[in-house]
Amino acid sequence: MFDLTDDLITSQSPTLRDLRSFTAENADALACAAALLGAAPGVRTALTALDGLADPGHPTARTMRALDDLVDLLMLEHVHDPYRIEATCFAALDPAEPVVEEICILADGLANALEAYREDACEPVAPGVAA
Repeated sequence: MFDLTDDLITSQSPTLRDLRSFTAENADALACAAALLGAAPGVRTALTALDGLADPGHPTARTMRALDDLVDLLMLEHVHDPYRIEATCFAALDPAEPVVEEICILADGLANALEAYREDACEPVAPGVAA
């Protein structure tokens, strides 16, 4: 009934390709940063995000939530909350350690790639273009 080609099924936007490329190239560093800043729960978050992006097609809502949580973890969004593991992990870090700068670079890179993908995914289809 429908004639779907492999190109239609597997096509992805350049911003999704960039997001996947960034996370694939930095997977180990993202997981290590998540371990430093969030212990085991942080690693689970990172692995959920990375595994979800490895799946074909567009990221699921679960993957997008995990990516948001990973960005929050890397951006230190919850270190002020004494009831969260991030506060304890952050307190154990020495700001002068070189890994801190690497985490900042990772956080910015992931946040930028995710934001670009979201902006691209939310753009309306141009008039006269079939969806």
